[in-house]
Amino acid sequence: MMLDKRLCAWLLVALTLLGGCATPSLWRAEHYREHALVGRIWSVAEARFVERTELFSALVPAPFILLGETHDNPDHHLLQAEIIMALANAGRRPGLALEMFDMSQATALSDYLAQSPGDAGGIGEAVGWQTSGWPEWALYQPIAEVGLRAGLNLHAANMSRTEARALAKLGLAGTASELVHRLQLDRPLPTADAENLNQEIDAAHCGYANNEMIEAMAYAQFARDAHLAHEMSANGEIDGAILIAGAGHARKDRAVPFHLRRMVPGRAIISLAFLEVSAGENTANAYAILFGSETLPFDYVWFTPRVDTRDACERFEEQLKKMRGD
Repeated sequence: MMLDKRLCAWLLVALTLLGGCATPSLWRAEHYREHALVGRIWSVAEARFVERTELFSALVPAPFILLGETHDNPDHHLLQAEIIMALANAGRRPGLALEMFDMSQATALSDYLAQSPGDAGGIGEAVGWQTSGWPEWALYQPIAEVGLRAGLNLHAANMSRTEARALAKLGLAGTASELVHRLQLDRPLPTADAENLNQEIDAAHCGYANNEMIEAMAYAQFARDAHLAHEMSANGEIDGAILIAGAGHARKDRAVPFHLRRMVPGRAIISLAFLEVSAGENTANAYAILFGSETLPFDYVWFTPRVDTRDACERFEEQLKKMRGD
């Protein structure tokens, strides 16, 4: 299988990073490249750092793999692409599901790939990526390049925004019975996990969301996680599936893995999150507080440099004010 020169360049960087011999100049994100945790992989269950060979030994046989990211961090996407390539080289051909493609784009994506198989460069334009609100398509292109060249089925996984907004407005009582049954939405999260989700949404909206908004967004998030899990299970019957999604969707306790365990009981699920380091936080467990947990809610965590050091509430203050109507 021949790779073009651009893809080889991308993956050469990723391969060097994965090999554990990265120098600061090889990282794309610019902040905290010299941090003590950068490039290290933490096994949550074993409470120790592991080598990439140990991580790959765990990933290769797992039917369902979640690769949680920070969306605008290019290092996360390069590492995701390298993992996908390693799985393909080991003989795996899982479905490749992306949170960034929703069901309103599914037909455009499949039509484009039918006409231009293997050409990841035009996917963004084909699906209207420029108006989607996600970071530029070039950041995600390495993932698509590797997946398509390996013969993986690249497909949309997310609920459409229109449907998610409707669910937030209507709640469980107003949700169509077919959707409730298909996504098992009538089987809610345990109370503690539901409270954790509400707290996360409140924190993410920096106090601008009232209780009614929080409850609505929590239900929509719960449904979106269920939808992502359903698409993984539906497209993973032959050789499992990989999900590319934000780290919040990859957490084991109450996100996509929670729903997968109900939809595909007994099949192994591994969650790997790529986390940006913070100044002064030099132990792996220190990052659990970001998720409202005593321990990190993933199987593995891979630490990388940070793209932006500004406070999120400051970065998105104008959008948050508009949400509340200020």
